[in-house]
Amino acid sequence: MMRLLAFAVLGLALLSGCASISREECQVGDWAAIGERDGADGRVADTQFGRHVSACAKVDITPDRAAWEQGYATGLRSYCTPQTGLREGEAGRPYRNVCPGADEAGFLLGHDLGLSAYRQRARIEEIRREIAQLQRFSPVRSDDPQSEGAARRARQASQSEILMLRLDESMARAQLLRIEREIRAFRAAL
Repeated sequence: MMRLLAFAVLGLALLSGCASISREECQVGDWAAIGERDGADGRVADTQFGRHVSACAKVDITPDRAAWEQGYATGLRSYCTPQTGLREGEAGRPYRNVCPGADEAGFLLGHDLGLSAYRQRARIEEIRREIAQLQRFSPVRSDDPQSEGAARRARQASQSEILMLRLDESMARAQLLRIEREIRAFRAAL
């Protein structure tokens, strides 16, 4: 029975497409809870509430903006923390300017640190891809002395570039280790 219910809920979610909330949620109208969930997810207020208005208009229901805003403010208190900022940054998600005043500073402190780690990891992966691509490139040897000379120079240039990339990778790894130490200290201080 529970499995059937789970499939039914999944099916409804798929059928509703991009709707922000279901028909049932519109009808129940627990706008404070919906707002709290939206705030806790760090959604942009006007955009998200507009989605709810559009979704509920299909069933002739008007969302309660005041109740939604009250819940949204509660949800933001759980979202706008240094820990959440760090998690969002490490996932590479951009900050959507949703945190109010004093909460924003702590969130951004974590977000900036997490985003630095995310970008450094992405840089290391990019370097690895470049190295792999250069390693796959191997000019074919030839019996023609002129062609062989050109191939040798190309191999040497490729090897030099690989060495430079490995140096870049080492420096990027050292930078990532420094950032990870900062993250550990940041978490310990929370």
